[in-house]
Amino acid sequence: MLQGERLVLREWRESDLQDLALLRNDVELQALLMARAKPNSIERVRHWLSERTSREEMSFFVAAARVDDAVLGYLQIANIDRYNEVGELGICLAHGAQGNGLAREACQLLEPYLRQVLGLRKLTLQVLASNERAVSFYRKSGYREVGRLEQHFHFNGQYHDVLVMERFLSE
Repeated sequence: MLQGERLVLREWRESDLQDLALLRNDVELQALLMARAKPNSIERVRHWLSERTSREEMSFFVAAARVDDAVLGYLQIANIDRYNEVGELGICLAHGAQGNGLAREACQLLEPYLRQVLGLRKLTLQVLASNERAVSFYRKSGYREVGRLEQHFHFNGQYHDVLVMERFLSE
């Protein structure tokens, strides 16, 4: 478990399933993550979590409020390549947990773990070019745009551009 001032990053628990199902079933939120929201039962979310947390090339954390352990969202590092020391960041925060510095705190908590435990030196990510709030957050967090995938993600009858960003982890 990684503890910050206002949140903790920890393993998922059975008691998290209902809250995580709400996030997985939120069509708008999943579209921002370039995922397709589909009906997710508790059992389906449990299977999704088990699959994610059993893979060596994946690291998954529930972001929970430090005061009451309420689920705020989750962070994952996918496609971990230990030889090249890179991974792909994904952040999902509930609507009520956005815009108040929790994503920044979560990333600051996660970075030493990524360097020291997983041995990563660089993170990449993909974000919808139209998600200005997320793009601004990533830029302020030291990510730089290294590519643009034009008309890459289809949602609501339209194709959307996706930015590819990267950040070298500080020492």
